[in-house]
Amino acid sequence: VAPHIPEPMLFDLVRPLGAAKGELEINTLVDHALRGKNTEWAPEIEYAYSDGYAIELELPFNDLSVAEYKFALQGTFGVLSPQIIHGWQIIGRYDRHDKAYLTDTLYLNGMRFPGNWSKWSIFNMFGMRNNYSEKRERFGGLLNNSIFYSFSRQLTLGFEINNEIPRWEKWRYRLVPQVHYDFTPHTSLQIGGGPSKLHEDRKTEW
Repeated sequence: VAPHIPEPMLFDLVRPLGAAKGELEINTLVDHALRGKNTEWAPEIEYAYSDGYAIELELPFNDLSVAEYKFALQGTFGVLSPQIIHGWQIIGRYDRHDKAYLTDTLYLNGMRFPGNWSKWSIFNMFGMRNNYSEKRERFGGLLNNSIFYSFSRQLTLGFEINNEIPRWEKWRYRLVPQVHYDFTPHTSLQIGGGPSKLHEDRKTEW
């Protein structure tokens, strides 16, 4: 039995690790910088085609213009203990603005703490990004860490850190405190905000 671990809000899973065959999720991520003029949003559909395996189709927009075409595949290695589960994820996308093909390959690991700490859980993702259009910075590191506290079956608080390392002397990040609220077993809202330096050509965004 897979432990229950919330999903990171921004660097999303396809489905939770260990998802049962037939699970389907439809959601939209909306991202807006307080001083920015454009709104980024991305409708997506996620489907578990077999126990522990899922696919995702996503269409990121910048305002009303399609920015990327994105496809993801995810699998579950298994349960290491009643509290720990791990797996993998591969993301492929085409950036229409830069005319670039990119792939992300990631190892996934989640843990729900035992005993008196059972309301706490963590989720870690680390791997590599391959930008086929770049020569100097073709390969880059990815590291994403999240920690969650479940107040109840409906309310979860979290803190997510997204890291991109295009080369060793550089580091780009985004820090996002967040709230997850389940209105029903099949309907939920996640909201959060924080500083971002993922765009190296811009100052810190909020």
